[in-house]
Amino acid sequence: MKVIRKFLFLSYLISKINWIALFRLLNSDSKYVVLVCSPYPKRIRGYLSGAILENDFALLHAMIQSNTAFRLVLGADKLLTVREKTVIFNISNLFDVYSGLNYADSFFNFSKKLIANNNTVIPELSNSIYWENKIYMHQQFDKLGLPNPVTYCVDADTKSPKASELRFPVLLKPAHSSGSTGIIKINTEAEYNAVISETTHSEYLIQYWIDMRRDLRLIYIGDELVLHYWRINNSTEWSPTSTGHGSSVDFESLPTQWMPFLFDQYKKLNIRTGAFDVTWLNDDLDTPPLILEVSPSYMPNPAPSEKWKNKSYSTFKKAIFGKDVYYKQYIDLVFELKTKLIKEYLK
Repeated sequence: MKVIRKFLFLSYLISKINWIALFRLLNSDSKYVVLVCSPYPKRIRGYLSGAILENDFALLHAMIQSNTAFRLVLGADKLLTVREKTVIFNISNLFDVYSGLNYADSFFNFSKKLIANNNTVIPELSNSIYWENKIYMHQQFDKLGLPNPVTYCVDADTKSPKASELRFPVLLKPAHSSGSTGIIKINTEAEYNAVISETTHSEYLIQYWIDMRRDLRLIYIGDELVLHYWRINNSTEWSPTSTGHGSSVDFESLPTQWMPFLFDQYKKLNIRTGAFDVTWLNDDLDTPPLILEVSPSYMPNPAPSEKWKNKSYSTFKKAIFGKDVYYKQYIDLVFELKTKLIKEYLK
């Protein structure tokens, strides 16, 4: 089934591109340079199996929709000699240009190298620095006054807080991760001391645990809220709410009383786009919201059509055949949002 699903996914993805229009727009002298397949010619298997593939196709589609001529480049290495251009690419964990760095730092340093060569980069550094960089993110939250859980940032310069300084439970979060990967809930001082002594992370967060069973994903592009949905843990026990952990999804409810406030928090960050994860203590919407994270790169969940509304979201995601299956709606949504984002950058 996985092979069939991947084949259908790729076939639909390829069919979304107007290839004739694409080739007409290719121009080696254009001031715009578009990078796709960043690891080329290495790590192609990882590229084909990851979300960067559909984002690259969506980027090409967005350039076609904008009717903007551009030079197309395969492989990040080839961009290091480009000067005085506007370079457009997707955030990715597959940049191998700077070995020895974690993937977030490698990507960020690649962007800085392009800027040092007098290029303009899209996405801007002010956006991409938030990508899976939780220490910087929470430092900015605190600096700019965004409400978030009490968080201690641990790196080479800052030691872990002592257990006696904390209120348990707490969460340990890796500084560079996504999809709730690596999160550990720590309930007692003894557990905390054991986890800290054994962790292999050189950078991580210690964050006060928030008693909640759902969080709200808000995705902004420019000044527009382009997508929102609740991710709901249906168990009585706490667990991360990402859909990879089996959460259900509610695309209809929206706490409208908090939307102006949350939009103001988004604007404080001075970013072009961001996916915010927001929650409330004890799921009580009468209490102030807490912003858990923001990311300039995201995998949006599409709302199911009427056919799938009465079925679980996991069933919707697994379906292969049919007009309104998940992978088609997901690709359509990625293309729609990328087109909005490129329009925002090129206006």
